[in-house]
Amino acid sequence: MLLVAAGLFYTNGANRQQQELGLQQQNLALQGQVADRFTAAIDQLGQEDEKKQDKLSIRLGGIYALQRLMIDSPPDQPAVVQVLCAFVRTHAPRPDQMPKRVRPSSADVRAAVTVLSHRPNPGNQTLDFSGTLLGLDTAELRGADLIGADLTGADLRYANLTGANLDGANLDGTDLDSVHLDGADLRYADLDGANLTGADLRYADLTGTPLTGANLRYANLTGANLDGADLASANLDGANLASANLHDADLSGADLHDADLSGAHLDGANLQGMRLDVAHLDGADLDGADLTYADLTGADLSRVVGLTSIQIVDASMDKTTKLPKGVEQPTPSPH
Repeated sequence: MLLVAAGLFYTNGANRQQQELGLQQQNLALQGQVADRFTAAIDQLGQEDEKKQDKLSIRLGGIYALQRLMIDSPPDQPAVVQVLCAFVRTHAPRPDQMPKRVRPSSADVRAAVTVLSHRPNPGNQTLDFSGTLLGLDTAELRGADLIGADLTGADLRYANLTGANLDGANLDGTDLDSVHLDGADLRYADLDGANLTGADLRYADLTGTPLTGANLRYANLTGANLDGADLASANLDGANLASANLHDADLSGADLHDADLSGAHLDGANLQGMRLDVAHLDGADLDGADLTYADLTGADLSRVVGLTSIQIVDASMDKTTKLPKGVEQPTPSPH
């Protein structure tokens, strides 16, 4: 019996070793296949000629092969992201002299950006599109996942980023002229010095704090559509919001120091507790704006429109506050 038991033990041990050896060989074979697929896709990406169009289909095949590789082999996603980002940067560099009109990016660049923006595990790695010229005036990036993307100095004029997730993205100095960002998630995004002229930011989420949240410091938002946007506690220090549509926007706690709100539509906006002596408000529409506990000490509201005495009943004022004709400071209630 002892000999039989010893034989079974030895046989089982040998079987386990054989199984482990088989698994190791299988893993090595799979790794070899992944390496071969990666090499083949890189080779396809590098297919160029003088016209850059004759081998477009080959490059597109390489891009979609890398997309499949990200799905089949998650550990290889960081390498794929680096390769595709480098492809975009080298094939769509932002020129020193900006053209007046942006032509659509080439099909391979659009495909690479689209694949990256819909990658399986977006939290794994930052996308680096810094210094690029991306003519993406299509719906391909609607709902794109660009969490933490580096878009510093990029040109995204007329891009359609409706509903895109740009939480924590670096958009420092990015040209977002006439871009569609309605419903986009821009929480904690850095928009310092960004050009958002004519941008559609309806119902975009720009919440944060002046120190760690949505940074719109010195951003150009001239004529931007921020209808219903959440700008609570956003940093708008020095931002240009002239003629911007801020109807029903939440600006509570936002930093408006030296912000230009001349001609801005602030009707129905939430300005609770705001300091308005630091903003330029000539011609701004304050019809129905909530000014509860707003600090109007020293504010020049003489040229705003739509303001009524009822709106400022609970606001703080003094003799230096300038109000429009026909609007009187409320009489302080006796203590």
